[in-house]
Amino acid sequence: MGSIDPVFGIAAAVTVLAGILTVTQRNPIYSAISMLACFLGLAVVYLRLAAPFLAAIHVLVYTGAILVLFLFVIMLLNLKPEELGVEYSLKIRGAIALLCGGLFALIALPLWQDQRTLPKDPPPAFGGVEQVGDALFNQYALPFELISVLIMVAVFGGVLLAKKKL
Repeated sequence: MGSIDPVFGIAAAVTVLAGILTVTQRNPIYSAISMLACFLGLAVVYLRLAAPFLAAIHVLVYTGAILVLFLFVIMLLNLKPEELGVEYSLKIRGAIALLCGGLFALIALPLWQDQRTLPKDPPPAFGGVEQVGDALFNQYALPFELISVLIMVAVFGGVLLAKKKL
């Protein structure tokens, strides 16, 4: 078993920690800031995997556009502290954390035990413009279009919810 690149390890740890903070924060603004850290950490992971195009697109699309959209909807809703709902008890949060950890272990342990399934080095054209474009517009054209419709419906839903309050 080889050693882990320290930059990759730190970026992965930041990404996981920020992801946990994203879903555990009660304040939606703090969740969005944690999501920003998660997205940037993931971009560093892409860079360390020799996929600079994927890292750049990730920063532009997710960090630049999707996160701004989330912040816009959060600000548009203008939630008051009493509208955020009640916080779950420590027992329920612990049970959810154990369940999530168990699900993660179901996925991660087989990969950890059998290192042969993980490639040692990425293919030469991994994450390149041509390879990503070919996959996106041929193999994944339908999911790509469905996600764009989903995002548009989410924007309309946010605007509709904001208009109801006015």
